[in-house]
Amino acid sequence: MFETILLFIALLVATVCTIVSLLIGTSVIALFFTRVPFVPTPGRNVKMIIDQLDLKPGQIFYDLGCGDGRFLIEAGRRGAKAIGFEVSPWAFSKAKLNILINRSKAKIFFKNFFSADVSDADGIFCFLMDKVMPKVEEKLKKELKPGAKIVCYGFNLPTWPVVKIIDLKPQDKKSSKIYLYEK
Repeated sequence: MFETILLFIALLVATVCTIVSLLIGTSVIALFFTRVPFVPTPGRNVKMIIDQLDLKPGQIFYDLGCGDGRFLIEAGRRGAKAIGFEVSPWAFSKAKLNILINRSKAKIFFKNFFSADVSDADGIFCFLMDKVMPKVEEKLKKELKPGAKIVCYGFNLPTWPVVKIIDLKPQDKKSSKIYLYEK
């Protein structure tokens, strides 16, 4: 009996280690293809960033590369229909767990947002990298409806006129700039 319990525990540990290894390994592969690492936005900035979108109940919010899902959860708390896209298996799994723990109605898709239709968006958030922002800007200019708002954290859309810039560096060296745009 004792050997059976030990064998079960060993198999359980091996399974968990395998799953974690696969999540980390596939996340490294995703990083190679997307060139965007999973770097969470400081938690103290999440509400302030969502405030910039001025989301109303029933409006549609997209998080492009939603990481751990905190922006989806916050937008959902405000009554928005929150939808995220993530291609890193590690971040996707973490977001799914956060959404479950918070009992959020937010939806997350294991999908590259460049292949998603975001034309119904009222608000968009992205924290990506400068090298992908030109392509993001092109997609949003083509797809978004007039009046849609975009908040970018850390990296701006290269040619889109900025409505507002909030520089968080003076208060917090680990934070960055918030860029607000409107279509």
